[in-house]
Amino acid sequence: MHSFGIEIGEFFMGMNEAEIIERRRLARMGKRQSDDRLVNLHHQAVEALLDQHDGERVRRLALERVEKWDSEQLCNPRYIKAWRSILNMPVAMMCKSILTDEPEGVSLRQNSPFGFLLHESAR
Repeated sequence: MHSFGIEIGEFFMGMNEAEIIERRRLARMGKRQSDDRLVNLHHQAVEALLDQHDGERVRRLALERVEKWDSEQLCNPRYIKAWRSILNMPVAMMCKSILTDEPEGVSLRQNSPFGFLLHESAR
């Protein structure tokens, strides 16, 4: 049973092989686009963290977000601990950790404390 309460086979019932392949292709493309947006957000975060005038503010806001996750139990404790650790590193190490392509870095970007930068860049 899948977490949505249906068997995977049930989801694809009534579809021919070409339709299934197309849905899978579109799902992979959507995932790639989402991952690309997250990588871009984190490049923006690194640029902001490296800014002499704005870096400390960005770090503080990200840490405040992590503290909110913790106090309100909004995120898995594993991500809270990892982000807290990263945000307390020296800036160069922090930036390297934020942009890593290791599986842990990819996973962390799915739960990012830098979402506020999206709102700031839209202004």
